[in-house]
Amino acid sequence: MKQTIKQKYISSAFILLTATIVVKVISAVYKIPLTGYIGAVGRGYFSVAYNLCMPIHALTMGAFPLALTRLVSRYEAKGDRLKIKALRKASKKLFFIIGITGMAVMLAVAKPYSELVASSPKSFYTILVLAPSVFFSCLCACHRAFAEGFLDMKATAVSQTIEALFKMIFGLLFARLTMSGLCEMYAQNGSVLGFAVDSEQQALSVIYPLTSAAAMLGVTLGSVAGYVFAAVYIKTKYNFLPGEKVKSSDAYSELLVFSAGLVGATVVQSLANFADTSSIQYCLTLCDADALAGQYMVSSDDIYTYVLGIFSVSLDFRNLIPAVVMALGMTAVPAVSAAYESSMERFSPLLTSIFKYTVILAACGGVLISLFYNDLLMIFYGASNEDIVSNAGKLLFFFGVTSLPSAAASTSVFCTQALGYAKQTILPFFVSAIVRVAMNFILIPNESINILGTAFSGFVGFLIILVWNIVTICRKTNARLNLFEIFVKPVICASLTYFVTYCIRESVSSYVTGVSVFILSCIICLLSYFTLLFLFNSISFREIKSIK
Repeated sequence: MKQTIKQKYISSAFILLTATIVVKVISAVYKIPLTGYIGAVGRGYFSVAYNLCMPIHALTMGAFPLALTRLVSRYEAKGDRLKIKALRKASKKLFFIIGITGMAVMLAVAKPYSELVASSPKSFYTILVLAPSVFFSCLCACHRAFAEGFLDMKATAVSQTIEALFKMIFGLLFARLTMSGLCEMYAQNGSVLGFAVDSEQQALSVIYPLTSAAAMLGVTLGSVAGYVFAAVYIKTKYNFLPGEKVKSSDAYSELLVFSAGLVGATVVQSLANFADTSSIQYCLTLCDADALAGQYMVSSDDIYTYVLGIFSVSLDFRNLIPAVVMALGMTAVPAVSAAYESSMERFSPLLTSIFKYTVILAACGGVLISLFYNDLLMIFYGASNEDIVSNAGKLLFFFGVTSLPSAAASTSVFCTQALGYAKQTILPFFVSAIVRVAMNFILIPNESINILGTAFSGFVGFLIILVWNIVTICRKTNARLNLFEIFVKPVICASLTYFVTYCIRESVSSYVTGVSVFILSCIICLLSYFTLLFLFNSISFREIKSIK
């Protein structure tokens, strides 16, 4: 039984990791032509919309899905299928109410947020189009969380892939049609939708926010498609529940009570992230616009939105690491819950394995980004947006170097909450937020640092969350984590890999150039890293064979 849970965890994590990688590849393919259409300014509008959506999205989907997964896992371990059926019935009502509320809040605050906080009034249209996705994502989360309680990640994996495909296909389609239509209107009439413009720059200032909003419609359609698949999957796969009628009132109350601590933690987490992103936007406005424009070699018009767009582009790459690693944290919830409920003797080794895999993946991602930041930017934006390549490189490098805590922090939070200690995650989020905001106000207004300050404030803030939650887990459960296995070995392997790959690349760069040296260096980097992991006994063939 002990080994079975670990095998299920590794297998489920592998499914979700694979889907996450596929989704990120699709997103990358989507963002290349999209950024070509809307440029860094348009990406800034996207960033403003997502910065508002993320806290609301986290509030509506952060606590309740985790609670549902945890309770389903608990009662499945006890064999109580009637209770699981009651939870299923109660969750549908609860997630519908939460989704409607989240969408309404986003619509209500769209205008004041875009004008007063983001200093980007034109992002209002993008926010409006994105708002319905909160509702459908919430409905989809109800079905995903139910399946995850059985350590079944297929609903999550496939629905995420469908969402990404719809976002790419329809987002690009709508963006292209809108961009070409409005540009043609300007060329013929010298106006855009009846608004007279004096120059091409003014025309683009009107066209970019509308094109961004049209592209965002693909995100909303993707959330609808993902929900439809998840609903059909659950109805088809989980038709083995008892036929007896059940009352959902007790299960509804249990969901709310169990979610209470998670909601508190999620509220603080969401407010912390909101404070961080809002302070970044505000602190940018404290920089002299002309000085920033001179530094980035662009027009001072919309310069703050432009720099925010550069930040957003760099964040796309850095977020690949925590997004992939988060699959381990999500899968850990039912696995850790089942192990802890069963009082397994191998509870500590299971936790050590979860954190070890997290750090191994996070360190690998950090090495790849810090080594190949310029290559990545050239491949994605070299042909369409050379300014992004020159302006985003340094920030992306520092994001790579400082990425490990941001990736590992999410796993530490998931594990702490899965063990029933959600309230203990509140204080580290609060302290982290204060530190990040304070560092943003110190670093970003310095015009020689500006947006680079976000890499350092994020590193310190997420490190606080990571260390605090690991200490909490050890104190509350008496778990003994092997920190040498978790952190020291993977970091040593990653550091050696960086220097080996860097030296080899420098040696062969005079003989091999362009994409060839990039591909060769990537192969050398990955082979070196995983060879070192095997030599240091951080991973073994037995663990790999457990993936089914």
